[in-house]
Amino acid sequence: MKIICAGALAVAFATSLFAAGAAAPPALTVSAVRAAKAPVIDGDLSDEVWQKAAEITGFTQHDPDDGKPATQKTIVKVAYDDNAIYFAAKLEDTNPVTTLLGRRDNSLESDWFRIYIDSQHDRLTGASFWVNPSNVQIDMNLYNDIYDDWSWDAVWQSAAKFADGGWTAEVKIPYSQLRFQERAEQLWGINFARRIAKNNEVDYLVNTPKGQSGLVSRFADLNGVNGIHPERSLEVVPYGVARSDLANRIPTGDPFTRPHDYRMAGGVDVKYALSSTLRLTGTINPDFGQVEVDPAVLNLSQFETFFPEKRPFFTEGASIFGFGSGPAHFRANFNFFGPSVFYSRRIGRSPQATGNLDGDYIDAPGETTILGAGKLSGKVGNGWSVGVLDALTDSERAHVGYEPSTAASLGRTSLRDSQVVEPMTNYLVARSTKEYGDSRIGFFFSDVKRRLPEELNYLRANAYTLGVDGYTQFHKKDWLWEWLVDGTRVDGSESAIANTQAAPAHYYSRPDADYLHYDPTRTSLSGFGGRAMLGKQTGHWRPNFQISAYSPGFEVNDVGFMQRGDEVVTHAVLQYTNDEPNKYFRSRNFWIAKYQNWNFGKDLLANGVYGNWFVERPNYFYFYGWGGAEGRVLDDRKTRGGPLAARASNWNGGIGMGNDSRKKVSFESWVEWYQSGDSSWERGAGLSVVYRPTTSLRLTLNPHYYREYGNSQYVTQFADAAATSTYGNRYVFSGIDQHTFDLGLRADWTASSRLSFQVYMQPFVAAGDYYDFKSLARPRSDQYTPFAYGDNPDFNFRSLRGSAVMRWEFRPGSSLYFVWNENRADSESFGDFRVRRDITSLRNAQSRDVFLIKVAYWLPM
Repeated sequence: MKIICAGALAVAFATSLFAAGAAAPPALTVSAVRAAKAPVIDGDLSDEVWQKAAEITGFTQHDPDDGKPATQKTIVKVAYDDNAIYFAAKLEDTNPVTTLLGRRDNSLESDWFRIYIDSQHDRLTGASFWVNPSNVQIDMNLYNDIYDDWSWDAVWQSAAKFADGGWTAEVKIPYSQLRFQERAEQLWGINFARRIAKNNEVDYLVNTPKGQSGLVSRFADLNGVNGIHPERSLEVVPYGVARSDLANRIPTGDPFTRPHDYRMAGGVDVKYALSSTLRLTGTINPDFGQVEVDPAVLNLSQFETFFPEKRPFFTEGASIFGFGSGPAHFRANFNFFGPSVFYSRRIGRSPQATGNLDGDYIDAPGETTILGAGKLSGKVGNGWSVGVLDALTDSERAHVGYEPSTAASLGRTSLRDSQVVEPMTNYLVARSTKEYGDSRIGFFFSDVKRRLPEELNYLRANAYTLGVDGYTQFHKKDWLWEWLVDGTRVDGSESAIANTQAAPAHYYSRPDADYLHYDPTRTSLSGFGGRAMLGKQTGHWRPNFQISAYSPGFEVNDVGFMQRGDEVVTHAVLQYTNDEPNKYFRSRNFWIAKYQNWNFGKDLLANGVYGNWFVERPNYFYFYGWGGAEGRVLDDRKTRGGPLAARASNWNGGIGMGNDSRKKVSFESWVEWYQSGDSSWERGAGLSVVYRPTTSLRLTLNPHYYREYGNSQYVTQFADAAATSTYGNRYVFSGIDQHTFDLGLRADWTASSRLSFQVYMQPFVAAGDYYDFKSLARPRSDQYTPFAYGDNPDFNFRSLRGSAVMRWEFRPGSSLYFVWNENRADSESFGDFRVRRDITSLRNAQSRDVFLIKVAYWLPM
């Protein structure tokens, strides 16, 4: 660890040497006028204040003709009073206005008016507010100068109105939704943009030329806002839920599942401004029943599937916890699924001990109850930003039932039992950053503590992560140097740490890994990791170099996400990007990379080349593709904790195309292929079709199909004294003929900007036929010997997942939801694949339906 700490100090010192002064203030300055009487937000710009406010004009194109004057005139005015800032826009158009209806935060192929505000004037962060001619709203946080976070939902007002020769928009943003310091005279960053859908034109007041970097740092200055005060606002949103669970085809004798189950619950969300720039957000007994279900997937690997976070409390403001994420346009993380030190879906996760239950009937919760959670985020002065999240989840129990014969064979006197499947757990995540010039240094800390009962002592009791990261932009922000260093420690009983060592992320028990030491008496495990990247940010040609390393003991899965440690990853990339239109293309870019991966035992795990390309034609029809080739390498995860095996050379590729997304019917399609030197292969195809029969209805169809012939699919392992060449264990593999088909169906109907209805359905079928069983002949090889394996692991899995959500925002910040969720699944022990038969059989599958009504009421105080 001394070497790592010294490295961190050296990087931080180098960062300070590279740091340049803040960007020069922009030449453009605009002014706001104080309103004696607040304008009525109705889209009519006849209010007295708008007659006095100065006109802001002079927009230039970003698309399609970068830097040229806008083809249509845009006039913006700014006013303010003691409570809010107001905007009026007259958007002239000599052609018919294009508008669509959609749910809030839906980026429609419509005309838009956009407002960008940097109210703290740090030239790095801010907020953006969009409105279209149908008064659909979008709002987002801006961070790292060039990134945006759409998860934020502010409470603000807007109105849009069609007018002769174009349309108008009027916006009111209360100060409670912005963060700024107490000053007699405010100085904010400001920018405006407009999109004209018919010719895909995007105009900015202050444009960032193509090929250059920066967004917030280029904003104009807004002055004239004087005598206002940041609000110490308190927002309380209580909610209530009525829920009905319905089940069918309940097994005879199941003592737990009932055809109907009803319950009611409630909770509250709170937002409070502790200071002008620091905000506290809390939730008690949150419910996320309105969140769309995860899609079904097939995963035959030893690694966990990653699902994105969808719960509003955790998505909103999540960017503050981003570790190792500087303002990079391109990172090219294609040859390694790097660890994430914070993965909020661990909070409220599925109980970890459910898989150890062995009764005939099991009634286990699908997720852990979140008793409460709180977030503190904002700026604390002198360039410092902070984010702290703490959450407490409850202990969970599962009920287990036994048939009389099973109970008798186990020597049990009772047919029912209750077991703890998840302990009470506290999650703490803290993040802070310090901006100085064109550089930043940041710190990250997480702490997970579990109150473990004796029966769960095989789980880790405590987990800690500590990290330092930073970046520097230099040579006029043309280049970016980005780095991070972090360390982890987990504590627990001997069995808990033994399980950790043997887990797929570590595999300390590999018999041929002389650099690893499996110790069943350990009660803690530590590890370290780091990453460094140097990349060019501007111009047509942009080289990128990166190296990452994570030690065998690195472990973040208690509150983060990682598939594996014990790897050193490098790549060198050359990217070409050109968004300047010519006779043949609107834009074109490609990149090509050389990569290598090793473990800490210096075994070569990956060695190949990879590339990607994209071109867009003048008619907005686009084509893209990808492909690569890899030589024969070793695989230290193939035997799932056993000795190294070889992985044959392979190559892969794919192509895709799509048309103009503004059309009534738009599509994107792709095909991909994989071919290995051991005769394994894979083919896949997908299609996405979007149909808009009216301005308020959007229909989406997404079918996908994969076919795979695998020559060495892992099956199982067991002790066998005759398997002397593989250290006394038999590692069984087989060929597999695998099919996967899923069909995503979605309908979005929007009655108004406040009332919407969405339906999502996903039929899913996966089948696998195992054949030609064999065992690994010797370590570090791809040779196998035939093996008679008696069990049949063939499978045919079918599922239907779906949801329907009606959302009505009956007043600003207050919503009513009607929700239906469907989860239907069945499986058979054969590998035959027939789409029509398998999908039809879902009618008879066991299902669990949830109906709920949720109402949340916003109370500003």
